[in-house]
Amino acid sequence: MEDQINRDMALFEQVCEINELDPKAIKEEAHRRFPDEFKNGVSPERLIWTAFDHRASALISSVTQEAARHESKKTDQAYTIDGDPAAPAFVINEDAIRSQYSAATAAAIIDALGQVQLPVTG
Repeated sequence: MEDQINRDMALFEQVCEINELDPKAIKEEAHRRFPDEFKNGVSPERLIWTAFDHRASALISSVTQEAARHESKKTDQAYTIDGDPAAPAFVINEDAIRSQYSAATAAAIIDALGQVQLPVTG
């Protein structure tokens, strides 16, 4: 079990590295946002999810101030995250983005979210 946790945490570290995130800051954010999930120890799945969410939110905010003001509403629909260390996923919900923003802003958000990088697995 400990070997699996170590592998999962290594994947979390890789997600942070390729997305230019500070693992310590992501851990702090995850513990702050989801304290119950860390009561029994480390939660690599939640850490990976938080890293992807943090990166995506920052990218959206860099594109439009409107997204920053309405972050919780917008980012919940703009993308889907699966933080499972065995098969992490980040999916851009282009239809949802296009339905909420002008064509130009939607295109910029979709382009920005394309910068979220998945770890190399296998």
